[in-house]
Amino acid sequence: MLSSYVNRREAIPMRLVLLVVAIVALGGCSAVDQDVAHLQQEQDAISAATRKIQVVHGATVKGHPQYIALGRTEGYCFNRPNATGGQVIHGDGLRAAAYRKYGDQVDAIVNTSVWFVSDDDYGAYEPYTEGGYFECAGTAVHFTGESAPSTQPKQPPAS
Repeated sequence: MLSSYVNRREAIPMRLVLLVVAIVALGGCSAVDQDVAHLQQEQDAISAATRKIQVVHGATVKGHPQYIALGRTEGYCFNRPNATGGQVIHGDGLRAAAYRKYGDQVDAIVNTSVWFVSDDDYGAYEPYTEGGYFECAGTAVHFTGESAPSTQPKQPPAS
């Protein structure tokens, strides 16, 4: 009889410890869920913002003759800086890198270039025959003034 009383007294503090551990664990899970939700919202905002960024090889952006240069930006890309398909697994693509660096000011990236980075110690002769990835760079710009007028002829008014 005495031994069952002692066992019950030892079980009460153990239950209390387990209850405290469970409460702390559940509280930690909600913090992780909040972090995941915040990261997802941030990624959605970046995706929406980068869709509007134009990427061009040359120095002119069609319809926007005036802009100010924000600065150089570099990112990972496919074999073309303006590619949009697929997933870049090494880090930020060119558009996302420009957005992270300059924010909503970025309207376009001009004068882009792309190069292959070999995973090996020696340079690759042909990018698709060696292991590696592509990086690209350009100048992030912000449009100023009004857009260039449309080159399409206006339709006469219907009579």
